Amino acid sequence: MVHLITMTMRVFSTSELSLAAINRALLPAAADLARVQGIVDGIVARVRDEGDAAVLALTREFDWADATLDALRVTPDELARARAAVDPAVLAAMDASAAHIRRYHERLMPKDWFEETEPGLWLGARHTSVDSVACYVPTRKASIPSSLLMSVVPAQVAGVPRIVVVGPCRADGTMPEGVLAAADLLGITEVYKLGGAVAMAAMAFGTATFPKVDKIVGPANIFGTLAKKALYGEVGVDGLYGPSEVAIIADGSVPAAWIATDLLSQSEHGEDSQSVLITPDAAYADAVQAEVARQLAASPRAKYLGTALAQRGAVIIVRDLPEAAAMANLLAPEHLELALRTFDVVFPLLRHAGSILMGAYSPVPIGDYYAGPSHVLPTGRTARFSSGLGVMDFLKRTSLLQADPAWLTAAQPAITALADHEGLDAHAESVRARTK
Repeated sequence: MVHLITMTMRVFSTSELSLAAINRALLPAAADLARVQGIVDGIVARVRDEGDAAVLALTREFDWADATLDALRVTPDELARARAAVDPAVLAAMDASAAHIRRYHERLMPKDWFEETEPGLWLGARHTSVDSVACYVPTRKASIPSSLLMSVVPAQVAGVPRIVVVGPCRADGTMPEGVLAAADLLGITEVYKLGGAVAMAAMAFGTATFPKVDKIVGPANIFGTLAKKALYGEVGVDGLYGPSEVAIIADGSVPAAWIATDLLSQSEHGEDSQSVLITPDAAYADAVQAEVARQLAASPRAKYLGTALAQRGAVIIVRDLPEAAAMANLLAPEHLELALRTFDVVFPLLRHAGSILMGAYSPVPIGDYYAGPSHVLPTGRTARFSSGLGVMDFLKRTSLLQADPAWLTAAQPAITALADHEGLDAHAESVRARTK
């Protein structure tokens, strides 16, 4: 048992290594992105230049050998049959989840305003949605209707007129019934069986069969993610998402078995998913590792989960809770659990996390499936500068400005002084002409 515990997760201590050194040790191995980017660039160029012909040929090559252009759009009958095939209890859970998501994102909706900020000057802001968006849902390996709900519902709240769902089909041309049922539940009728870089390029450029959109959101595999990166500017994107992550700051007050389940559940996302425990209690860290080993030994997916934990799992022993917060800020994790008695010490120090789940009864799955905030969150330390998917990803802010003659006359000397300094004579004259 001791050997198994030792081999499960790496252990670091801030008494031996600096926070920065631990952070560097936890970075993923460098991927051969240049090779993949070359493949992606070729796919994007073909779809741009050849349109439907390239989309069909590439889909036949990568996903569905017998695909036809017509069959790549999901029919109303397919949507209805999928919904009828899904367990009513699952449909009810989807409906409840959608209600939670909708309520949360309605609270996030910004307010338009226009007011006189000083005599003679009115300023404001107006928010309007994008005209169209494609919500990408990875559907090749699993049925994940939760990802569809988490991207489509915020777009609906934002008022996007045209919402498309796109994701890869399986080798027989089908998509998971749960995903199609979720689309039908939300009233989405435009669903395409396109995957990865092919989907991103088709949605960005548009073809005769697949009309272009203004923005693409949602997580994808490495090919789809690098395509989003390459296509930014041709189309808007929400973010570039990588392997899923959780960091857990724990003080020993939550049962070790519960924390072990949280670490293992994160590893279910993939062998490159990261699960990290941060605690000042070395004995508690040992107890969690023992629980991980025990639960892992009983799991039918022990090899898969064990590989993820061995590659990306870690236990970090810190001196105190403020140091735990500093470590979490360096990791900038997608999910950050606070398994603490109280949050007074740690919470004010936290700056970088996609989602913070507070308390013993707030594990990551409640955010993944049900509570309301979108589970499409920044990964790979990008929480340092980005946020989880929300209504603002589907909105544009337009500034509003109106001045009266008296205000412009009073402001004219300052405006023209700046314009003259920059050598922009016509700028200065456009103001002087109104104030002579």
